[in-house]
Amino acid sequence: MPLQSKQVALIAAGVAVTAGVGYLVYFDHKRRNDPNFRKQLKKERKKIAKKEKVEKEQADKGVKDLVEHVIRLADQETFPSSPEEKEKYFMAQVAKGETFCTQGPSSYEDAVLPFYLALKVYPAPLELIMIYQKTVPEPVFQILVTIMAKEQNNRVNTFYEQFPGSETGLTLGEIPVDTNAEGKTIVRRGLVAEKDFDEGDVLFTEAPLVSALFPSLEGVYCHHCLKLVDENDKTGCEDCDFVVFCSKDCQEQSTGYHKYICSKNKATTKKDDTTTSGEPEDQDAAADTTDSKVVAFKDYAREHQRMYPLMIAEFLSAMVSEEKERTKNGEADNNKTFTSWDHVDRFRYLDIQATETTNTEIELIKAFLDPKVQGVSDFLSDQIYLMLKGKLLYNAYAIETAESPLDVPISEEHARATSSGKNSVGAGLYKLATYLGQAGDNNANTKVIFENNNHQLTVIATKTIAKGDEIKTTYTLPVLTAAGTVETKTEGEQQKPSEEKQDVAAHQQEQVAEKQDTVQQQDQTEETHHSIEHVEVEEENHDIPQHHEQQPFETQELEE
Repeated sequence: MPLQSKQVALIAAGVAVTAGVGYLVYFDHKRRNDPNFRKQLKKERKKIAKKEKVEKEQADKGVKDLVEHVIRLADQETFPSSPEEKEKYFMAQVAKGETFCTQGPSSYEDAVLPFYLALKVYPAPLELIMIYQKTVPEPVFQILVTIMAKEQNNRVNTFYEQFPGSETGLTLGEIPVDTNAEGKTIVRRGLVAEKDFDEGDVLFTEAPLVSALFPSLEGVYCHHCLKLVDENDKTGCEDCDFVVFCSKDCQEQSTGYHKYICSKNKATTKKDDTTTSGEPEDQDAAADTTDSKVVAFKDYAREHQRMYPLMIAEFLSAMVSEEKERTKNGEADNNKTFTSWDHVDRFRYLDIQATETTNTEIELIKAFLDPKVQGVSDFLSDQIYLMLKGKLLYNAYAIETAESPLDVPISEEHARATSSGKNSVGAGLYKLATYLGQAGDNNANTKVIFENNNHQLTVIATKTIAKGDEIKTTYTLPVLTAAGTVETKTEGEQQKPSEEKQDVAAHQQEQVAEKQDTVQQQDQTEETHHSIEHVEVEEENHDIPQHHEQQPFETQELEE
């Protein structure tokens, strides 16, 4: 009787299984009992492992060469300057990259450059990376992430090569301070002598990135340099009566930021709106130009004796002016020049939490800046504001110029108090002095003074400093209490700022990975908006807002 096809298939399958099991038994017997067979297996495994290693090294080298090639070509590219031109350029590069991708894996490497060039002109690079993660082939995406990390690492290295500059005789060295849970060394950046200094030598003098008076001292001290104003030789703002200046020069230097935070509450007299007596025809019309939101902000600062909201508003305003000047001079897309934000972003900071007070401060700033600075509401997230305030609390110096005690309300805001014996009139944030190490009176080798009785800070050697020594001075640092308030402590008592990550490239990749995880949890069709994020670090926050290549917000021209 002929076998059915089903029976034949079952028999064949049974024979195959039996043969397979038999071979496995034979293979296991040989492996256990035949030394030569074991040696041959070991050789084969080594041969396969070596081949895989060589292939991986070749692949890694290929990726490394491609990354360096793309960065080199991007550095040679001339990018458009106007928003309209950037948009056209962006669309053209994305279209070019997509065309290469449709041609298959053999053209993936060609797609990397146009996608990366598009990234360079996009105002929110990390947001675009998330879009790439969902739309471009995985091999292309991974290379783009590697390029971002490599470029960021290059930028960080360039920063420390250029700053503070060989002419200062100082460098920013890596100083070990602790180890983390994994046993890795935590370092902080500190000023280290590149040459010998004698006692009495001036190491450096610098003006602050931003400074501010105690609000109750406005009108008595210069709004810009914080010097006591001579009543017979002072200059006022043409548009507001909140501030005065010690000179015309200070008034002009303040224009870059003050025009954004001027209350414009002076009753201006226009020729067409006056009576024959020269008075405004309608007194109420003079108030129409007043920025009531600025007035509300300054009233709040004065009532609560808060400098730091004012300093943050001034700093954001100064950033706008700085970026406009960089664009005017053709430096906006120069990856080798560094902005004020580049400096501030690398400062250590106190990790403070949001409160009703900080929420109020944020809303007050947004209320008057948003109509003048496009995008500031999106940029000034709670996280960014708390980070900026934490940097001021940790790094700002008390500007101690008053010989006699001042009749001003006590401020809750910490500023580094030195042993000058003078009284503070305000605070300033400094590029170099921020990196001075903290020491007690016996261990300090410098002192901080304000010899011109303004916000200009000078550091003088108090003893011989040898090449390689860290530059230290005496000052206080803040500590967060369990209740979330800030207390002042001296050397050895301060709270450590947030821990620093040392591997910059890995740090950048971690950030992108975090964002990828976020994307994967979202609906693929959902449109997402991602605010700028900062990883808490001891010193260097390398997730720089909008990667520094584009300013995080654009400016609208103000009426002169």
